[in-house]
Amino acid sequence: MDIGGEMGQGEGMDFPFTSRQRKIISTAVTGLALLTLILMAFFLFRGIVRFLAAFSNVFLPLAAAGILSLLLRPCYQWIRSKWKLPAPAAVTVILLAFLLPLVILFGVFGGLLVQQLNNLVQNLPAMVDHLRQWVAENAPAIDAYIERNGGMSQVKEWVKSQSGPLMSIAAGGAQGLLIALNAVIGVFSWAVLPVYLIFLLMAPPFPLDKLEEFMPYVKEEQRRDLIFLIKQFVEIVVSFFRGQLVIAFAQGVLMAVGFSVIQLPYGFILGLLLGMLNLVPYLGNLIGLAITLPLAWFHGGMGMFIGVIVVLAIVQTVESYILTPKIMGKTTGLHPMAVIFAMFFWGKALGGILGLILAIPLTAFLVVLWRLAKEKYLPSPETTTG
Repeated sequence: MDIGGEMGQGEGMDFPFTSRQRKIISTAVTGLALLTLILMAFFLFRGIVRFLAAFSNVFLPLAAAGILSLLLRPCYQWIRSKWKLPAPAAVTVILLAFLLPLVILFGVFGGLLVQQLNNLVQNLPAMVDHLRQWVAENAPAIDAYIERNGGMSQVKEWVKSQSGPLMSIAAGGAQGLLIALNAVIGVFSWAVLPVYLIFLLMAPPFPLDKLEEFMPYVKEEQRRDLIFLIKQFVEIVVSFFRGQLVIAFAQGVLMAVGFSVIQLPYGFILGLLLGMLNLVPYLGNLIGLAITLPLAWFHGGMGMFIGVIVVLAIVQTVESYILTPKIMGKTTGLHPMAVIFAMFFWGKALGGILGLILAIPLTAFLVVLWRLAKEKYLPSPETTTG
């Protein structure tokens, strides 16, 4: 009996898989590869988010300067070509033109702004006490909860600790405001933003059409897709912030005028500030409801309360049906509910204001990415059968 021969023959035997087994194995391998790619993308995204959150104070001024340079570059190039100015002179003209509206606004309404800011700071502790008294009389359950958690006492202590320096700043007029502005810039590492902006404006623009030279190892079709996505992202960022800046300024003026007409305390300065907060969509409106409605109720009763609601409703209507359609058009193509969700998601994901600023461009970019993937890599059943 040739055992060795039988063993050798047994070792050489193969076990062919049926078509069903091959299909199961290929599906499992494909699913495992897809899961691996998803996990790699997740951990990469998580690492980027943690990195940006840790160094947000460093990247935020650079991101703001980059966005401003994209917005101002067409004007910069037009000035250089039209007036034949050197780069430093053209940058100086751009910066002066950018600051001129703020100077005019402060020159016309500077006294009113300083006066309202001074009154707001002086009356802030009394307003907190008034709010506490109203809550204690009309909502004892909420008052008991606040008392247990020490929230109102902490607010009052913070207000009292800050009211002194703020009052001295407000009393100093324009010089005090400049000192306050410099302090805020220093705290948030914004002092380098003008330097970033000057260098980015003077730097030669990067030609997006030559991006292919930096992707020699990428297949031609994927290279075209990547270039398309990069161009779409730049276009979305420029169009969004350019339009949103105009819309936010218009909303600020409308709210300032409306609040002044109904004689809301500190209405002019609150309207301008809330309008500029709408650089992040709906942020100024949400904060405005939380600030102006209690202020109107305590100082003017139901009449002023309704007046604030009417002003905010009119401003929101003008923004939704006139400003945004005319200025923004269909730049992002996002539903308002998607905009609100994107703000909360990216604000949490990127750790604060950086996420709020980039929420709409990033979301619109993801929509463009999904449409491209759906068109090229996820064909519909009709297309497949056809």
